Amino acid sequence: MSAISGILYVDGRAMADRALAAMAAAAPPRGSDGVTRWHDGPVGFIRAAHATTPEAVGEVQPQIGMGSGVAALFDGRLDNRGELLDLLGWHGAGLATACDPAIVLALFERLGDAFVHRLVGDFAIALWQPRDRRLSLLRSPIGWRPLLWTFDGRTFGFATEPRALVVGLGLERRLNEAAIGECLSQRFASPDETFWQGVQRLPPGSGLTVESGRIRRWHWHGGPFDDLSRLSAADHVERFRALFDEALIATTRGVGPVAAQLSGGLDSSSIVCRATELHRAGRIERQVEAVSARFPGQPHDETAYSSAAEAHLGITATVFGEQFFDLDAARAWSATTYQLPIRPNSLATLHNSCDHLERTGTRVLLTGEGGDEWLAGSHAHWPDLLRQGRWGALMRDGLIAWPDRSIHVAARRVAYHSVMPLLSPRYRAQMFHPLLAYGDGPPPWLRADWAERIGLRERWHHRDKPVKLPTFAQQSRYFYFLSSRYLFENIQAFAESRGVELRHPFHDLRLANFVMGAAGTVMRADGQKKYLLRESMRGTLPEKIRLRTDKAGFNATTGDAVISLLRRRPLKDSPCVRRGWVDPVELQLIADRYEGWRTAGAVGRAPPVAPLWFAMSMDIWLESAFGS
Repeated sequence: MSAISGILYVDGRAMADRALAAMAAAAPPRGSDGVTRWHDGPVGFIRAAHATTPEAVGEVQPQIGMGSGVAALFDGRLDNRGELLDLLGWHGAGLATACDPAIVLALFERLGDAFVHRLVGDFAIALWQPRDRRLSLLRSPIGWRPLLWTFDGRTFGFATEPRALVVGLGLERRLNEAAIGECLSQRFASPDETFWQGVQRLPPGSGLTVESGRIRRWHWHGGPFDDLSRLSAADHVERFRALFDEALIATTRGVGPVAAQLSGGLDSSSIVCRATELHRAGRIERQVEAVSARFPGQPHDETAYSSAAEAHLGITATVFGEQFFDLDAARAWSATTYQLPIRPNSLATLHNSCDHLERTGTRVLLTGEGGDEWLAGSHAHWPDLLRQGRWGALMRDGLIAWPDRSIHVAARRVAYHSVMPLLSPRYRAQMFHPLLAYGDGPPPWLRADWAERIGLRERWHHRDKPVKLPTFAQQSRYFYFLSSRYLFENIQAFAESRGVELRHPFHDLRLANFVMGAAGTVMRADGQKKYLLRESMRGTLPEKIRLRTDKAGFNATTGDAVISLLRRRPLKDSPCVRRGWVDPVELQLIADRYEGWRTAGAVGRAPPVAPLWFAMSMDIWLESAFGS
């Protein structure tokens, strides 16, 4: 776990250890179990080790094939080791207790490039084939382990962290304003780009090879996915429950204690409650420790719900207070990592959690991330029902969607949302690219002239999906495989820097593949989102949480931070304003609305402040990481 990087001289020069040492020194501090360097001929690898599974303790990377000489560098975790060992058969003899990269290497030597289709887990992989002088990079389909790369025609470099490339290879510092525009607009549609010109990101489910001085890129993940639409609701729930258990068992495989966030929401509570049941049934080795952040008196406090989970299970969670945003710490973080500062609502819970986990020697923290993405459901299956002639199912689903409307109104709405995807390219684009549903043009807080200059609208409209799938529902759901998780890379990096690996059971590939084929009619059933999760958690969750339909909003945490920042520096002095990227008048209106809400007593959900935070976080990044 933790981080990998490497260099390839495509012109055949011999790798010098000093080049690797410079890259290793440039990388942010990671690897609580040590940093190792390896080189052979024109290639060199670096690995910052952080063992979070029993098999990873003491492992040596890269793994070198005895006969092939192939070198395998691996960052991540395999969640289907038993299945892979069965696939290897006698080729896997002696690998039952081997580290994950040893299994990866054995699979590659047997199956070639197709091996990656067999892997379940969270990973980034580099493979060097000395006989063919071929370097390959691969990322898992959901893509939590980042992998960045750069190539100038002679030197190819890759790394988990941007600073390792920019400083380690001495790259010219040039801004990619178009990617920055996507970030500031809150519609990041380019999973292969970074804020640095010349530094690219390998998208999830993709591969890259460097051979004979040429780069080839491809998307290797894309189905086909099973069509489960004819299964009954009960069968769906049963399959989901089995897959969720499988995901929990896999993600709790740890070298020591494992903790899980308990916010009181449906997703995190399901993880803690079901993992506790599995432990008591002897299917998970240790009791998962629940860690809970609470905010007494704040509009986003969920103590009533997290306490209900504790009482239901008969456990006591470790409780933290809020970590307030520290500008100096944020600047130091961006300068050290070249990452964006962490959003205050995430930092509020993560900082103190990592403090506690460091003290207790806990290296794994489970989160509820992914529940909203995979399980909320949508109406994208309606045109599929129409094309299949399943009009009765279509109308039943539509009437449930609008229970407060007359039959005639509901029928008209169902007809519209079923027919339009078949007739309108614009409607289809919004269905398959949800970012387009927010409008064609730039948001009001971006300068329109700058948005036009960087081609923002064109970037949103010309991002075709790398796969074609047979149904509207699958095409729409596949968006979540392609979603750029660049906003989570700094969170992941922060946790890793504290010796904590974040794991996300709802992002298990087997569970996600199941959702891709599931019937849309059971994703939102009985008028409820997350029907599969709610039904599978009957008796596992307290009803207070299982039937909950609201969510806590953490806008107040971020809002208080941005108002504090504005008091230290007005918007007119913002680097984003001075560069002509954002409109200070529009951003000030957002700040005024938030301050008015606070002044009026902070009743109800806080007004959104995300555009203001993105501009201010970009200011911190520009000054601390880019130096301008």
